[in-house]
Amino acid sequence: MANKLVQGDKIPSITFELIDGGTIRLPDEMPGRYLALLFYRGNW
Repeated sequence: MANKLVQGDKIPSITFELIDGGTIRLPDEMPGRYLALLFYRGNW
């Protein structure tokens, strides 16, 4: 099991596949001080 992030930690690099076929790599492509991720599994 991976270690939990705590306040002040940097998020690990992760790549997401977008629904349009592209990809986005976080946090590299979202520079700035804050980044929040919200995961919604849907209800289907």
